[in-house]
Order: sequence, then C-alpha cells, then structure tokens
Amino acid sequence: MGAIFHYAPRVLGIVGILFLSLFALDVFSMSAPWHRILLGFLIHMIPNFVLIGLLVLAWNHERIGGALFVAAGLMPLCLLSNPFWVNLMLGGPFILTGLLFWLSSWWGQRPARA
Repeated sequence: MGAIFHYAPRVLGIVGILFLSLFALDVFSMSAPWHRILLGFLIHMIPNFVLIGLLVLAWNHERIGGALFVAAGLMPLCLLSNPFWVNLMLGGPFILTGLLFWLSSWWGQRPARA
C-alpha cells in the first residue's frame, strides 16, 4: 500500500503537467512568423515549467511539495474568471497531487529498491 501512495502523486503530477501542456499547442494554429510562434509557445509553457520544478522539489520533499502543489492547484480558482468547473478541471489534478504527496509523506514508507 505504501508503494501506491509513493508513486500515485508522481504519476498524477506528470499526467497533469502533460494535460496542461496541451493548451500551449494552440499557438501553432496562428499565422505568424516562426519566432513569434515559438515565443508564444514558451510563454504558454511558463506554468508548466513552474509545475515541473514543483514536481522535482516534491519528489524528495513530499510535505513541502504537497503544500506547493495544493497552492498551485488553487491558483486557477483564485485568479481566473472561468466558470468554476473549468478552473476546477485545471487545478483539481494538482490539488489531488498535493494531497497525495501529503499522504505519501504521512504513510512514511518508501518502496524497497531492487
């Protein structure tokens, strides 16, 4: 059971970041010079880069990373004016990831390494 709590937040964090990265691909539908498209893509990817940094931090420091993931998951609810369900869809996986990191640190068992 400890292995599930150990790997679940990491997998969910990766999947959530990949899901959020899909929204950055809309810049490639623009008809603009390639350097403006690349700049737009990089700007759209800034939240993903921050989340990747949080995931790297949370990988070894589960309590701190869990708190930061919960805070990151609450950001769309606080900052965006989308309907509630849209903001929950954007932030919900990261709130759940943070809670799972907390459970993983609380459970306290690391899976045995081969």
